[in-house]
Amino acid sequence: MVLEKPLLRDNGQVLLGPGTKLTDSTLQRLERMEVQWVTVQGNPVKIEGQGQGSYHDRIKALDSLFRQHQEDPWMMKIKKFFRGYFKRKAMQEGSAPGPDSDTQ
Repeated sequence: MVLEKPLLRDNGQVLLGPGTKLTDSTLQRLERMEVQWVTVQGNPVKIEGQGQGSYHDRIKALDSLFRQHQEDPWMMKIKKFFRGYFKRKAMQEGSAPGPDSDTQ
């Protein structure tokens, strides 16, 4: 397998660049680092045992994902859109988020 997109740390540091061949030892190292997914040429691949979580978990993750964009009104509109979308999906699945998920 070959990476399609760069693999980045949370702080933006590049771990592996696009075009990197993923060997067994590289995949084992990524698994030890708790990397949840990589995008390879062709199709995205999840490392076994890692899921995306519930919609409630996704709502809680929005604050972290948008933490560097608090002053950008456009990004806050996108965050609000996703929060509403995830809340609707959670309600459809019967797992409505708690009251702490209403913050932006």
